[in-house]
Amino acid sequence: MRNQFVDYFEREPRLPFFCPFFPIALAILQGLPKLGMRFVFLFILVVACKPNYNIDPSQVEKDLRAQSSQYPETKIEGETRLGNFEITLNEETPLHRINFVRLVKMGYFTDRYFYRNVYEIGMQGGGEFRDRLAYLVPAEYPDHLKPVRGTIAMARYDEGNPKKSSSPTEFFIITNTEQAARFYKQYVVFGKITKGLAVIDSMQKQRSFDEKPVIPVKFSLKLAN
Repeated sequence: MRNQFVDYFEREPRLPFFCPFFPIALAILQGLPKLGMRFVFLFILVVACKPNYNIDPSQVEKDLRAQSSQYPETKIEGETRLGNFEITLNEETPLHRINFVRLVKMGYFTDRYFYRNVYEIGMQGGGEFRDRLAYLVPAEYPDHLKPVRGTIAMARYDEGNPKKSSSPTEFFIITNTEQAARFYKQYVVFGKITKGLAVIDSMQKQRSFDEKPVIPVKFSLKLAN
């Protein structure tokens, strides 16, 4: 009989691709007789198979540009319980586009949450504190890319950041042009919602307390077909 541990690993999209011994590990896990042994093995397997999302902080721009041919895509699809949406990434912010596509393809944005509802501005989502990465994306501020309704911008881990480098994983979708005007050249606008902006509006209407949704909306990102 199949057990819940095997079911979990076959559902988890981030593990099989990165763990070359995954089939053998599944067989061992299924054959372990005691629940405690299974939990220990489960922990070891998660640690061993978790992908390395990080980039050397000292050469982020160099590494991202070197990977540009691997990540040429510009269309991303988001899935939520309230409906789907599409993001079109800006070619004028290549470091942010490459970084975002890279993390999408690696599975980083699978089963994440929109965890912050800034009523007058928009919705923020990503990996939150526990899954922060150890690098920042260099700032890119073309004059014509402004934070208007429907655009998507990267947040920052640390506001005490003189170069205004971006978080690689935290982003927000703007719903109010007037309120977001002060963010011009403060947060990198790297894309826009080209389908499903009403879904984002629906998220913002969900009950929240002190900017925290009572029931956060889970989302997953993948390349658009």
